[in-house]
Amino acid sequence: MINHYSLKQVAEACGVKAHRISYAIGNGYLAEPIERITNRRLFTEKDLDAAKMYFATQSRLGRPANKENKK
Repeated sequence: MINHYSLKQVAEACGVKAHRISYAIGNGYLAEPIERITNRRLFTEKDLDAAKMYFATQSRLGRPANKENKK
């Protein structure tokens, strides 16, 4: 069985705001999730893992994933 996650759930798992994930998808940094219900994205486990890796990489490069991590 495939688990599906909402944008909000993915954002919480990554520790960022939902608009950051939408921005990354819109600019091609993350792949657009294939599935949608009522025009809302449904993220799979693979999508969630990709988002976690992307935002973890951003913080290692010195780019804060959210305001609290700013130096």
